[in-house]
Amino acid sequence: MIAALDSNLLKPVFPALAIAMVLFAARRRGIALREGLGLKRPRLPVLTGWIVGWIAWIAVGEQIIRMFQLDPPQPWPESPPLVLVLRILAIGILGPCAEELVMRGLLFDRVRRTALGPFGAILVLSLFWTLFHYRYGPGTLALIFTDGVLLGLARHLGGSLWIPILLHILGNLFSISQSLSG
Repeated sequence: MIAALDSNLLKPVFPALAIAMVLFAARRRGIALREGLGLKRPRLPVLTGWIVGWIAWIAVGEQIIRMFQLDPPQPWPESPPLVLVLRILAIGILGPCAEELVMRGLLFDRVRRTALGPFGAILVLSLFWTLFHYRYGPGTLALIFTDGVLLGLARHLGGSLWIPILLHILGNLFSISQSLSG
């Protein structure tokens, strides 16, 4: 129990530190949280539409995984409840928040102001985000790239970073539920 707890205690710390660092850096550089990072409340119909679309994409993704026999989420080892809570907090909630703050918050705001524009930024950052997940096979990386494009579109067209944050959390929690039931 102690070894399992020790190896998982820091899992939520790293994304929490990343969140704090992005918010601190944004404040220090004078980047507005609402406009620059996109941390403004989304309109409920827009948020609802993206959630419905994301759930549909997850269902399509599951069919693609089965059809092309891609690797499903790996089962998690039997763990004490506190270890599970720490892992879910890190991978299901804080990790997506940190990734979205960096990718579709801070970086998206900067790259979309270049000659690439918002759609070029979405593609470049999706590619970068996919490379960040290098440990997966090519088929899974193609799905991750598509996830990145959809999350980028949600950020840009939805007008709020909260939308991709919530979608990313939902996707990770779904994957965790598969790992816990498998």
